[in-house]
Amino acid sequence: MRSASGAFAKVVNEKFERWALTNAELDVAWLVIKGFSTREIAELRGTSEGTIKSQCNAIYRKVGVSGRAQLLSLIVEDLLLD
Repeated sequence: MRSASGAFAKVVNEKFERWALTNAELDVAWLVIKGFSTREIAELRGTSEGTIKSQCNAIYRKVGVSGRAQLLSLIVEDLLLD
């Protein structure tokens, strides 16, 4: 299970790098993938919900999706194809 988890993280990090996410966007993207809400992410990162929403929108724009569900779907689909 640990090796599968490590492989998943490696593939996702490669995608994040290809999408040129900033360090803050990387943190937020991982928290989104883990299922945290906007409010929870803001609390964990010590920032406002507005900032998290803005960072999520930047992530979605860079990836070419319209929201969380499409982001997760794209990652899962790419993993299954790889």
